[in-house]
Order: sequence, then C-alpha cells, then structure tokens
Amino acid sequence: MPEIIVKFADKVIERVVTEKDHISIGRTSDNDIVLDNRGISRRHARIDFADNQPELIDLDSLNGTFVNQMKVIRQFLHDNDKITIGKFDLIFFQDSHSSAKMSDIEETAVLDTKRQREMTQAEKSNPLENLMETRPIPIPLNSDSKTDRKEHR
Repeated sequence: MPEIIVKFADKVIERVVTEKDHISIGRTSDNDIVLDNRGISRRHARIDFADNQPELIDLDSLNGTFVNQMKVIRQFLHDNDKITIGKFDLIFFQDSHSSAKMSDIEETAVLDTKRQREMTQAEKSNPLENLMETRPIPIPLNSDSKTDRKEHR
C-alpha cells in the first residue's frame, strides 16, 4: 500500500497509508490530505495510483507543486520522492514504510513563525504584564469643573 509522510518544519505531522485509487491534497477538509495554510489551494493536487504507477497531478494550483525541488504539472512518483506544497513536504513511498514512528507524529510541533517569536519575546520582556487584568477606570466628570476634559466626554 502506498504511504505518504507529511512533514512541516522537518517534523512528521501525519502518516497516510491508502488503498484508494487516488487521493486529493488541499487546504479544505474535503481532501484526503489537508494542508491547512492559505498558500495551499483548496484543491491543490491529486495522486493517482493506476497500474502500480503513481502519478502526481497539480490541479492548476496558484503556488505550484514541486517534486524533488522541480516544479511539476504531472509527475510519476518513485520511492522517497519529496513533494513540496507550500511549507509542507510529503515523502512518498510505494509501500508502507515503517521508519516514521508514531511517537514522532504525536509530538507537539515547535512553532517558529515571526508572530510566535514576537509574542514569546514580548512575554520575556514583561512576564507579569500578561497576568494582570486591565480595565478602563471611569473618571467622574464634574460639571462645575473648569478643567477641559474633552478626552473624557
């Protein structure tokens, strides 16, 4: 049975073993392999498993599909081919492969995004700030006051 190992940032996030005639790859949940990222088309690519000759087909995706770092529209797949779609790598094996341990799949992936680094850095610079609740404090306005408080009206 063919197997596809899905990786993000060199971490295994999914292992797909299939007996289907074809599998779909894309951003939406109706795909067999869901790659949840805006850089992935809704219906990005498909792998057909006809006549024991698997073929990857790009479904006119916006950002393209790559096999072993070469952009492809249609490509026959061989063991250990690396399919790159967006920031994901999919490693193809003609037969189920045992090198991906299930414990690798169940580990939490370490995020290394700009937003995550900024939030982590902000927390390190002022760790108590996130623990304190902040609320606006009402300031009573005295109509007899001669102070100009336009910002409070």
